[in-house]
Amino acid sequence: VALARAAKNPKALIDFYDDTVDSPTVYWTDEVRREISAFVLSEITPMVHHYCEFIESVKHGDPFPPPYRWNHHTIRQRFFLKTVQSRLYVGGIFVQSLVKHPYFKLKTKAFASELLVALQERFDNYLTGQTGERCIEEMCLLLQALNNMITNLPHMIEQLIKMEKLQLVYRLFWDDVKDVKLRSLAMKLANSAAINQSAARHVAQQKLLKAVLPILINDTNETEEALTLVLQHVRRSSPVVDQIRMMGGLILLCSLLLDSSQPKPLRLLTASLIGAMANDGLHGQDTSEMLCEMLTAKFRRAFQSNADLLLDFCDRDHISRDGRKWTRKNRIELQAFFKYHGKRLGPLIKTWNGTSELFNTELLRRIWPTKK
Repeated sequence: VALARAAKNPKALIDFYDDTVDSPTVYWTDEVRREISAFVLSEITPMVHHYCEFIESVKHGDPFPPPYRWNHHTIRQRFFLKTVQSRLYVGGIFVQSLVKHPYFKLKTKAFASELLVALQERFDNYLTGQTGERCIEEMCLLLQALNNMITNLPHMIEQLIKMEKLQLVYRLFWDDVKDVKLRSLAMKLANSAAINQSAARHVAQQKLLKAVLPILINDTNETEEALTLVLQHVRRSSPVVDQIRMMGGLILLCSLLLDSSQPKPLRLLTASLIGAMANDGLHGQDTSEMLCEMLTAKFRRAFQSNADLLLDFCDRDHISRDGRKWTRKNRIELQAFFKYHGKRLGPLIKTWNGTSELFNTELLRRIWPTKK
């Protein structure tokens, strides 16, 4: 483009050459200029040498040597802009620059398709052991670019679902993906997509939350975002509520709720999630019954309260009609029970078949022997 404009306005080419541009479609910096200048010099040097000898031959009356043949047809094979090629380039876009310019206008559908294909290719490489810094860095950039796209253009989530790449995002939560930044970006992307009703239905149909629930077993920096993700789906999809119950997710949630060592905001988020599940229009009653079986019958009314009141009720002593004593001692024992069985549920959740109940409520008799 700059060369075309230079035909009418040569100064424009000089201005462009001296300028620095880092946009999704143009990357022109001092490093790029130095690389090009060095290559041009390497091309000119033999040419200058040839014609210097040519002039000397003419001076001595020697026969004219043949003209210099510049092999310009193979420039693409001989010259590689390392500075530019070190940057991730997908569908005519420099992805790193796109991340810096999230509102840059582009042909979203075409680019999103190529971006998703590029992400899948790099993840496949990652699974085969190519876990080098560049592979992870490029996956991180692709996830950031994709997150920006669906944040600014929520309808692009439909394309993510259509190309069956939402499964890929949730696949990044498996234990074999170790990189913290990669997992964190995948979690942000999943949360951005979760605002979409179609995404919630897709997550339920594909049973994708079985990749998320095991995150709640261990105390990590991912716990809060994982809870937020589950809560978003619970609010938009009743089938998800029943799936969580069947996978034993209530054991994990109650373990977090009763753990007084956890930060209060995390416990409040857990309370919000439990309340949302217990009040679901389709599966709320079954969820509430199981929770009361795990805790006490008096919690049934507390589930109708907001998170602050539910947590406050959880931390106060009471005795239910069937004789269950809800004391600090009981809460500590119950939390330890839930935590122990939660760890045992982890491997089962990851391979859940979608139909079986993973937690046997008969085990509760060990902690509530007086239950009628």
